[in-house]
Amino acid sequence: MTSSEKTHETIEAYAKAWATGDKELLLSIFAEDAIWHDPVGTPPFKGLKGVEKFWDFSHQDSARQLTPVVHEIITCGNEGILRFTMQVRIPNLNQGLDMSIIDYFQVNDDGKITTAKAFWDRTKITAPEGMQIFLPNIDEAYEK
Repeated sequence: MTSSEKTHETIEAYAKAWATGDKELLLSIFAEDAIWHDPVGTPPFKGLKGVEKFWDFSHQDSARQLTPVVHEIITCGNEGILRFTMQVRIPNLNQGLDMSIIDYFQVNDDGKITTAKAFWDRTKITAPEGMQIFLPNIDEAYEK
């Protein structure tokens, strides 16, 4: 398997973890010393504890549904990009969002993510039809 194929598999597993709510899968594809900027420009989440902290922030409400709609995965060697829309729904509050995201990854020889950078901003967030907009507050991820 080439490094590009391994990188592609890792990015597919990343999307699958979000689609299935599988925290253990997500943690298994990050290196112990990984650095994750989500979004770029905010303080990074460091190591597996940081990855877990971001996951827990994203899943803080059991009624929150997260569905990544993958548009494209492009890999070159041990680097890759995932372009997708994250659909977040909170049905009991009739709230939601569709957020356009581009994630950049570096993957080591073991197929583990060492660097992840998510590019998104509020101008790329829209409300699903018939729902009120839900706007995440990334600052909350650093408070716990």
